[in-house]
Amino acid sequence: MSIFKRLLTNRTGSSKSIIKNSVIAGTIIFSGFGQDVMAKGKSYVAVEPLVCDLVKSIALPSDEVTCLVDRKQDVHDLKINPRQAQLLNSADKVFTLGKEMTPSMRNWENKRNTVVVGVSAIDVDDHSDHGGHDDHAEHSAKVDDHSDHGGQDDHSDHGGHDDHAEGAFEWAGKFQLSKGSYKWSFEKVDGEYADPAMKMVILKSNDIEGSEDLAKELLGSKDSISRKNDGTLIASNKAFVLNFDQRKESTVFNVDIKEDGQYIFFTEHMPFEFEATQHFFKDVSNSDIEPIAQVPDEGEGHHHHHDHGGLDPHVWHDPHNIIKMGDLISKSLKKDISVFNRGDRKLINERFKKADSLLEGLDSWIVEQVSSIPEENRIIVSKHKAMEYYGDAFGFETISLLDFLGDSSSLRPDNISSTLKMLDEENVQAIFPEQIPASKLLRNLSRQSSVPLASNQIFVDGLMMDGNTVSVAVHNTCTIVDSLGGSCDKESGSNLESEWYTLSD
Repeated sequence: MSIFKRLLTNRTGSSKSIIKNSVIAGTIIFSGFGQDVMAKGKSYVAVEPLVCDLVKSIALPSDEVTCLVDRKQDVHDLKINPRQAQLLNSADKVFTLGKEMTPSMRNWENKRNTVVVGVSAIDVDDHSDHGGHDDHAEHSAKVDDHSDHGGQDDHSDHGGHDDHAEGAFEWAGKFQLSKGSYKWSFEKVDGEYADPAMKMVILKSNDIEGSEDLAKELLGSKDSISRKNDGTLIASNKAFVLNFDQRKESTVFNVDIKEDGQYIFFTEHMPFEFEATQHFFKDVSNSDIEPIAQVPDEGEGHHHHHDHGGLDPHVWHDPHNIIKMGDLISKSLKKDISVFNRGDRKLINERFKKADSLLEGLDSWIVEQVSSIPEENRIIVSKHKAMEYYGDAFGFETISLLDFLGDSSSLRPDNISSTLKMLDEENVQAIFPEQIPASKLLRNLSRQSSVPLASNQIFVDGLMMDGNTVSVAVHNTCTIVDSLGGSCDKESGSNLESEWYTLSD
């Protein structure tokens, strides 16, 4: 064979080899690309109901989004059970407002798959001039690196029953009692007692505040009296350790009152936590015995729920902060999608853009509704500090009754007097309850001040039992606007709610 033919043959063979190898490589690349495109959806867990609604509105339809906490549950008191821990551990990602809103998440924030989207992770807007609705275009959000979020107070516990400070009490009730026998009962709720045991102190006294130091000393002392089911309790300078019978649905103690008078019961936990079918305190004729004063006031739950150490987590009451939360979520979701999968990445962008547009529409709608309220009436009075982001964004003065009543929210004359004076001087038009029916404290304040209670409650800690992220903003706005002399366009608000529902379809 000539040299020319041999060269030609070698070149042809090399070309075929190159083509063959290129085809194989291309097949591998496109095979991998196809597998990525066809990959099954991710599994996400969102802790708080509002965060869950937001994640569902932005995530791909093929992704599975599980809501960890039921809307009926207070996230402040969340104790993560084994099933929930398994969900958190197995999720591709966990989205949460963070420990400021949900204290039990403090142990999960630094985990690799946790994404915090709450107050510690976004740059909240400053509305100091009460008029800035044109400066939200960037919707900037801090990238959460799961560090300590600036060394903020971790609010180590907002409700767990396993770590009470020595001598602490959650509830004190003053009763006017006649000499005789009474029954104090503790029931299982959903099949279990709120705690297996609890300390109680009973003092003959007419002054809750004046008896607090002694009660704390007795509750913290190891020199206590143990009692079991059907045991007898009396006024004493020793604390009782009440042990609940796990075999019974209820554990009942006899309260023996030696003489007529006022008695104060200090308890480590709320007695209402042990109510399933009946009131906790009854006389021999089975009639309910109600306190004439109590700390905290009836129906408000643990008074420390909204004490967040100065870092207010209720950021979603300003729609622009929800946009920033959504921005964090969308960026995090896209990290789970290959750069080659342009279709899914584009879809995430489109879904977030729709959410952004709707929330901008919600913001504009709220501004329009609030404009119908006379300026001198724009004061929101409620028990807790939870509407400050809303007030700052839309030009309200917000007043927390706890600033005047104190954290105990007890019915002390000096506190009530200063509160009534404030309501009169500020020309307050309405008091906004955070629950229906309103607590006895708010009812008394309304009666004594002649300031009416709003007919509807405002929802400060997340979603309502029904509805979505927009629903709660519409409901709160219409409740506030209609109660303060304005006129709320509920129909246009309902249209925004309906549009939000389409995001998760």
